[in-house]
Amino acid sequence: MADHEVFVDQTGESVAAAGSRTDARASDGLEPVDGPAPRVSEPSATAFGGDRGRLEITSRAVERIVEITARRHAAVARQSAVLGRGLPKARAVVAGQRVRLHLETAITWPHPLAATAADLRATITTAVEDLTGLGVDRADVTITTVDASQVEKPTSTAPGEAVAAQQPVGGAAVVWVGMVGAFGLVLAGCVAIREMAVAAGLADGASWLGRGFELEPGGWAGPAGIAAAVVGLGLLVLTFKRRRRTHHAVDGADGLVWLRSADVARLAADSARQVDSVTAVAGRLKRKRVDLTVTTFGEPGRVSADVTAVVEDRLRTITPVPRTRIAVREE
Repeated sequence: MADHEVFVDQTGESVAAAGSRTDARASDGLEPVDGPAPRVSEPSATAFGGDRGRLEITSRAVERIVEITARRHAAVARQSAVLGRGLPKARAVVAGQRVRLHLETAITWPHPLAATAADLRATITTAVEDLTGLGVDRADVTITTVDASQVEKPTSTAPGEAVAAQQPVGGAAVVWVGMVGAFGLVLAGCVAIREMAVAAGLADGASWLGRGFELEPGGWAGPAGIAAAVVGLGLLVLTFKRRRRTHHAVDGADGLVWLRSADVARLAADSARQVDSVTAVAGRLKRKRVDLTVTTFGEPGRVSADVTAVVEDRLRTITPVPRTRIAVREE
C-alpha cells in the first residue's frame, strides 16, 4: 500500500495523499505517476505584510486617563468650575514614546498632603504606562485646596434631639413688582414688534408711537426723570425690606413647631366653641391680635369672660402671645 502524504494548497484546504491520487488516476484509465506528488508552494508572507497603520496617542487622551484615575482616588475631591474644566485637571506633554504629566487637584480633609501626593503620583504613572504603553518621565502633583465640606460640624445637641428650624417668613415684597414689570416689558416688546412691522410695510395700520417720537425734550423731561428716580428708589426699598413673619412659634421661641396665623385663629375659635351657651364662633388673626365673634344665647358678660379665659389659656404657649378681643352677639 502506497504511503500517503497530505499537504495544504494555497486556499488552505487539505489535498489527498499521493497514493490516493495515483489510485484515482488509475481508476480513470490514466497512467499512474511514479513518485510523490509535487508540493504546492506556501503563500508568501508578503501577501499579508506591509504597513498596517500606526498608533498615535494624543495628549488629551492621556489627560483624560489621568483625570479619571485621580477621581477614583479616595482622597481626591471633585470640584466643578464655571468656566473651563474643574478639578482634578491634568496636563500631558507627549514626545514620541515618553510623556510628562501634571495633575492639579483638591484633597479632602484630613488626608496628609505629602503622602497623598506621592500616592497619586504613583497611581497615575502606573495607569498611564499600563493603558498607553508610554513611559512616564515625570509626574507632578499640585494640591490647590483642601475640601472640608464633608466634615461634620460639632453640635451641642445630643443624638436624637430635635434641632430648631429657621423661622418661616413671607416672600420678598419686590416679587409682585417684578412680575408686573416683567409683564409690562412683554407688552412693550409686542408694541415694538408691531411698530417695526408697520414701518417695514409688513402690517397695515398707523403707528401707535408716531406722536411719541415727535415729542421734543421740554418741560416734561424734568418731571419724568424725577418720577423714574422715585420708582427706582421704591424698588430698592422693596428689595431690601425685611420679610414679614408668617408663623408663630409654639411652646417657646426654640423654633421646633411653627403655626400659621390662620391656624392660631382656628385654635382660638375651637377653644371658644367649648364654652357653654356658645353656638357659633368666627375668628381671625390681625398681626398680633385675635378677633373672635361669638354667637350665644346665654348671658353676654359671663360668656365673654369664659371665652376670654379659655382662649388665653389655649394660646399662652404661642410666642409671641397674641392679644384677644371678644365680640359677643346674642341670638
